[in-house]
Amino acid sequence: MTDAGVAEDNEVSVVDAVSWLQEEGLARLAALGEATGPAAAFTVDVNSGLVIMFPATNKDSSSCGADELPAPIETTGRLVTVGVTTSAALLVVDLSGSLMIAVNGDRPELATRFWALQLLLNPDITLTTNSGEVAIGSSSRCKKSFIPGGGGAIISVDDGRPPVTTVSMNSAMDGADYLELAPDGSGEMYLGPRFWQLDHVLTIADEPWSALASALEGADR
Repeated sequence: MTDAGVAEDNEVSVVDAVSWLQEEGLARLAALGEATGPAAAFTVDVNSGLVIMFPATNKDSSSCGADELPAPIETTGRLVTVGVTTSAALLVVDLSGSLMIAVNGDRPELATRFWALQLLLNPDITLTTNSGEVAIGSSSRCKKSFIPGGGGAIISVDDGRPPVTTVSMNSAMDGADYLELAPDGSGEMYLGPRFWQLDHVLTIADEPWSALASALEGADR
């Protein structure tokens, strides 16, 4: 389903870490953000489980073990796992800290599909997009719609807590928050002054997305 694209001896641990994030890790990171103040991003070391929290403010980062995280809360907020850093950690970004965040490169929809899949873990979130490559059929929670003034392919992320986050794909507008995709599957994540080099960006290709979209559309009925 995802293209972690890591060396064979690390592949299982990365897949396990991504699965843990989707099952409970994102909800535990969201709990940490609620307890200590809003976060811009987190990294989770695949091998050691060390979690580093990068505050939305200019405060210094803090760290703890994955087993020291608070218990999961009922919402995962707008957290998305972006990819694997060059230090073998998973990068998780909180989209609620951005009014607009861009994904740039060849077929950015492949990366934003993975974001959409995680955002839909939060039952409060509704995604509206003008991209047929991201929308899920007749789903009411990931629907295709005309978006006035969109100026390109975008996704509007709304969890009922204003303001909404707009994810733009290959936006012509300059912004401080963006993911730059490289043809080899690597990338660079920028959040204001912060930067992470990614060995591998997590994506969902056409065939698995089609199967997932069919399953999600059926579950939404």
